[in-house]
Amino acid sequence: MKKSINLTIATDKNGQGGIATVLNVYESEGFFYNTNTDILVSHSTNTGFGILGQLFNYLLCIIKLVTKLMIYDVGLVHIHMASRGSYTRKSKLIKLIKYFKTKVVLHLHGSEFREFYKNECNELKQAQVRATFNSVDKVIVLSTQWLSWLNTILDDPKKGVVVYNAVPKLEIEKEKTNNFNFIFLGRLGERKGVSDLINAFKGVVKAHPKARLLLGGDGDIKKYQAMVNELGLDECVELLGWVAGDKKINILKLADAYVLPSYNEGFPMGVLEAMSCNIPVIATTAGGIPDAITHNVDGLLIKPGDVEALKSAMEKLIEKPLEAKQMELSAKEKFLNNFSPTVIIPQIQNIYKELGAIK
Repeated sequence: MKKSINLTIATDKNGQGGIATVLNVYESEGFFYNTNTDILVSHSTNTGFGILGQLFNYLLCIIKLVTKLMIYDVGLVHIHMASRGSYTRKSKLIKLIKYFKTKVVLHLHGSEFREFYKNECNELKQAQVRATFNSVDKVIVLSTQWLSWLNTILDDPKKGVVVYNAVPKLEIEKEKTNNFNFIFLGRLGERKGVSDLINAFKGVVKAHPKARLLLGGDGDIKKYQAMVNELGLDECVELLGWVAGDKKINILKLADAYVLPSYNEGFPMGVLEAMSCNIPVIATTAGGIPDAITHNVDGLLIKPGDVEALKSAMEKLIEKPLEAKQMELSAKEKFLNNFSPTVIIPQIQNIYKELGAIK
C-alpha cells in the first residue's frame, strides 16, 4: 500500500516576497508537518547560476514531482502561483498533475494577475488561462475583490474561496524618538506608488520638519535615491535596501505609521504586520487592502495615485494622535480575529479535508 502524502509547489521559501513569507508562516505553525506535506521548489533566485540555474531548478522540480506522483498516494498538490513566468511554469505542472488524476489546489498570489490576463494575454492565451483555472479542484484567492474577478473566469463559482494571508503576531517594544517616522516596506517601484509617497512626503515635511520617511525594500533604489536628492529630502528620507528578520523588527520598532500607496496588490503582508504591531496604516484601495482596513476605523485609505490625499492622510496621523491610537487598536483587534495564523491555518486545513487529502 502506498504511503499517503500531500505536496506543495512554490517558490523558494528562503527567498523574498509574499509567497515565501506565507510558506514560512505555514511551516512555523506546523502546517506542513500536520498535513504530511512535502515541498517542491519550482523557482528560486538563490541558485547563483542565473537563468540556467532557474531552468535546472524547474526541471528538477518536474522530476521530483513525477517521482512522488508515481511512488506515493498523493492526496492533493497545493500550487502557489503569481503571474507571467510563474503562471507559465505552474500551468504546465498542473497539466502534468492532472495526467495522474491528482487533485490540485491553486493558490493565486499575483497582485498583477488581472492586468496580465487582460492586457498581456491574447484571446488564445486567455482561453488557456481559463482552462487552467477550471481544471483544478479549488482556487484560493486573497480577498473578496479577487474572488469577484475570479468568478468571471470560473465555470463553477463554488471552486473559488477567499483565504487571507496570515502573519505571526509580532510583539515589539516601540522605540521613542523625537521624529515622526513613516515607514514603507516592499519592492521599490511605481506599482507600489513610491514616487507618489516621496512627492507627498515633500509636502508633509514642510509643515512637519520632524517627519521622517524610511523606505525598506529592493528594486529601483538608485532611481528613488536620485529623486530624493533632487527634491532636497536626503536628510529626512532614508533608503534602507531589503530588510528582513531582526533588521525589519528594528524598523518596525521605530515606526509611527506604515504607508503603502500601491496601484496593485493581492493582500499585502506588510499591512498585516503593521496591524499586528499596533502601527497605524495608510494605504490605497488596491486589491484586498479594503478587506483589512476600513477607512477611518482601522486606518486611512486613499485612491491610488492621489498624492494630495496621501499627504493629508500622513499629516492627519501626525496632527491627531488620539485618532491614530484608536485606529491602531481597532486594527490590532481585527488582525487577531481575522488574520492571525490561528485563524487562517484551520481554513486551509478545511480545504484539504473537503478534498479528502487529510482526515
